Amino acid sequence: MSFNNIKTRMKTERGFTIVELLIVIVVIGILAAITIVAYNGVTSRANTTKSNTNAVTVQKKAEAYNADTAGGNGVYPATAAIFTGLAATQLGAIPAGITLTNAAPTAANGQTTIQYIACAVGGTANANTADGYYIGYWNFTTSAVVYVAGGTSTTNACAGAPAHTASTS
Repeated sequence: MSFNNIKTRMKTERGFTIVELLIVIVVIGILAAITIVAYNGVTSRANTTKSNTNAVTVQKKAEAYNADTAGGNGVYPATAAIFTGLAATQLGAIPAGITLTNAAPTAANGQTTIQYIACAVGGTANANTADGYYIGYWNFTTSAVVYVAGGTSTTNACAGAPAHTASTS
């Protein structure tokens, strides 16, 4: 190829203009922003599902503990500590990976921490003989604690009990 051929070829061929390149960059930026927002929503829903599943597990364990009249139970655990004191083979034992507490969960510990509040026959929270309970878990979508009631707590609110939804069992 001669020098004149290269010169002529460069004049006839044309690259992208700066405006065309900027438009492509803006479109890629918009698509990236949409993807990031969608990912954050999926993550929040997944974390909420995990904490809800843990709450349902605790609820089922409380119901099993209450149903175990042969094991000397027949009432709901009066405190969260009763759950943690059970051997892994006993009805009502909480599986590893779930932390049960009397304090409300937060965004920092909400995936694995579940709140348990017992209600007694007289309507007093955390009394010795519980016939109902409230279970609280962190909802990452709304950034708030959601409470679920069980036992007689669905109809009979105990003193100082949180606002709650219906039983999920």
